[in-house]
Amino acid sequence: MNDRRKTPADGHDLLLFAQEEKNRCMLSAMEQVLEVGDFQKHVDNRIGAEELIKLTAQQSSQLMRFDTSAIYKVDQLTSNLSIACCIPPESQGVLENQFESLVSHDHVSWALRERRGIMIYSQDRRYRVVLHVMATYCRIRGLFVGLLPIENCSVPEGSMQALSLLLRNAANTLESLEYLDMFQRQNAELHTKVAEKVDQLRQRDLQLLNARKMDAIGTLAGGVAHQFNNALAVLIGSVDLIKLQMSQGQDPGSNLKRLETVAKRMQDLTFKLVAYARGGKYLTEKTLVDMLVRSALGGAKKSLDSPIEFVSTVQENTFYVKVDCTQMESALSGIITNAIEAMESDGQVVISAEKISIDELTDDPKLIELAPGEYVKIKVKDNGKGMDQRTMEHIFDPFFSTKFTGRGLSMAAAYGIVKNHAGEITIESQVGKGTTVTIYLPLAR
Repeated sequence: MNDRRKTPADGHDLLLFAQEEKNRCMLSAMEQVLEVGDFQKHVDNRIGAEELIKLTAQQSSQLMRFDTSAIYKVDQLTSNLSIACCIPPESQGVLENQFESLVSHDHVSWALRERRGIMIYSQDRRYRVVLHVMATYCRIRGLFVGLLPIENCSVPEGSMQALSLLLRNAANTLESLEYLDMFQRQNAELHTKVAEKVDQLRQRDLQLLNARKMDAIGTLAGGVAHQFNNALAVLIGSVDLIKLQMSQGQDPGSNLKRLETVAKRMQDLTFKLVAYARGGKYLTEKTLVDMLVRSALGGAKKSLDSPIEFVSTVQENTFYVKVDCTQMESALSGIITNAIEAMESDGQVVISAEKISIDELTDDPKLIELAPGEYVKIKVKDNGKGMDQRTMEHIFDPFFSTKFTGRGLSMAAAYGIVKNHAGEITIESQVGKGTTVTIYLPLAR
């Protein structure tokens, strides 16, 4: 009685055990399929196509107990099949013999056409052969071949379906890796072409810059020669007159004063040339910005003929800079004089100053050459005629002027002086709306 009662229970337990084993096998198969099909993981690990094929062959052997298995890869140019991986490697000869027999009997072409797994007997009846194409939606990537011994050829339920998923995921991953390699090559080629193009543009910019430098040097040489030629003509004429007056016993005082005036003009021209070249000796001292502005305004007002209004909002005794006072006053005077010349009749020149901080991440391309730190920002703004973009590009060129009688080196000298004091000078202008010249000088505490 006891045996009869246990039999159903034992049978029920066996059924549960078999079902659990089946579920465990299916779960293991699906995990293997998902692992091979995890494209992002393979990309992150920089896995190659050969390594992926080997991994797929190993996972296939775990799904079904093959005596020998292999993956043949399709050459995308010639469509030829060549063995890429065999497990175990020493059985490759046996498998290739079986494969040749399968090819001769059109079983391989049948499997390629079917695009699914097929199972047939080998020619010598020693194996059940599993043939399964590795294909994506549009391409055949390879062919899986597995040999199951005839005496133990039972196939677990669902194994063929799991094998199909595994091989399909592997084919998709192979295609994705190929596309990734192609994109990387194209990206590298694009970077090379961009680098070559940038290099060409730099060369052209350099040629253009050299051409502009040559034009500027030519203009500078012509202007200097003209200025010195005029001065020398006055000098030689004055010397001849002095000789004549002395021979006649006359006082040469007036001609001597003329000589002194010309000599000072030539000295001023030489000073501006040195400033434009951003060189020469200079004596720096800590001074107040408002004193520099007052001195520059005083010099500009002396030579002023038209009713121009000057407004200075610079706070007294606030901002200190360490500069050569003579050079910086000359630079400010040149900028103010340039502003006066931009106004035909009455107008207004506004001068202001403020403290700013410049860091390494400044987004202003005009200030990238300045070292990080605190600066005094001096603005000279006029409401004159203004300039177009083309004129602004040449404003710091020597002897460049939009008027028939220009100041020669005033703005060029200002540029050289400010640069020589580790500062920066910028210009903003619009036709009909005036011009703003901004100077940045390191703040001295």
